Parts: sequence; C-alpha cells; structure tokens
Amino acid sequence: MNFLDHVLLGVRDLEEAADRLRREWGLGTVPGGSPVSGVANAIVPLAPPVYLELVTVTDADASEAAARLAAVTAAGDRLFTWAVEPDDLDARAAGWDVEPVSGGGDTGRWRLLGEVEQSRPFFIEYDVARAGRVAGWQRAYAEAAHDCAPGRVTYLEVGGDESDARRWVGEVDVPLRLVGGEPRLAAVGIATARGEIVVC
Repeated sequence: MNFLDHVLLGVRDLEEAADRLRREWGLGTVPGGSPVSGVANAIVPLAPPVYLELVTVTDADASEAAARLAAVTAAGDRLFTWAVEPDDLDARAAGWDVEPVSGGGDTGRWRLLGEVEQSRPFFIEYDVARAGRVAGWQRAYAEAAHDCAPGRVTYLEVGGDESDARRWVGEVDVPLRLVGGEPRLAAVGIATARGEIVVC
C-alpha cells in the first residue's frame, strides 16, 4: 500500500496564506524552511505524519521546481501537487528504470522519484521510517495550535485520464475522485472538528 505523505498548496505570500487559513478554517501553521532552491515553505500539520505544505517562490530561476510553481501561482494561490510515500521506492524505480534523486533541506533528507510538477504526484522516501516520524509530527501539530482540530485527508480530487492516474499512483490510502479534464490536483478534503473543509 502507498500512503499519502503531503499536499502542496502553491501560494503567492506565505504569511498572507497562513493568516487566511487560520481566519477561514482555523488551521494553524508551523515554520518551514527551503525544501528546494528558490522555494520557501510553511507547514500545516494534519493527522500525523500527513501535512499540508504551503510553498511559495523566492527565486523562479533557481530550480525547475521553482519555475513550475511560479507558473502555477501566477494567477493566485492554487493547489500545486501531492506526494506519495510508496511501500518500496527502489522497486518502483527499478520498474521504471529510473534513479531516485536524493535531496533535502532545512527539515530533513529524502529521496524523490518523479518530477515535482502539477500534472501528477511524485514519490518520496525519508531517511526516517513513517512510524518514526509520528512523534515529531505530533509535536508540530500541538505547536500549530489549530482552532479546528484537523484530522485525516478524506479525499483527493484528481484530474486527467483515469487509467494513467491509476497506473502512476497505484493503490493509495486516501480515496481518489478522478474527474477527467486537466491533469492536476483539483481539490482536497480534510476532516476537522468543525466538519470537512475543502481546499482547492
């Protein structure tokens, strides 16, 4: 089984976006860092270890990921993409005959498979196993001081060809609503104590 790791929301301004999430939905944030050159982030912890990552461009010329994010957010804040933690990154890489890319930033080290782009999710594996990350995310959840007690992601609404999406992602622990049209992450449902919220 593959697991949803996090969802990336592209924003024009981190502070303004964090204020809006708090005001509209009661979601808190914790400081992030720079996950890739030209990009800064802030984190909305959800049911550990899943999270919503707010990402903004600091230098669109610094990396391909920054350039893609700049294009997505040119007209305003918008969902960018999502990340899946596979049960076996190396097996998936071998099946596609590609090499994972190692990287990291202020918050840890990881290996990535697939491009960080709008049209489909990428795969990520950390230097710490999923179970070992839960305690840290529980602390981050408390630090965020949410007003709405967010929990799990209830669904992902995904555009594009259904067979292509299923083949790329495989089985994942979050329901997918495949809606056709433009290949992108169109909406995310999040359970909270106030009821389900939808980020789009």
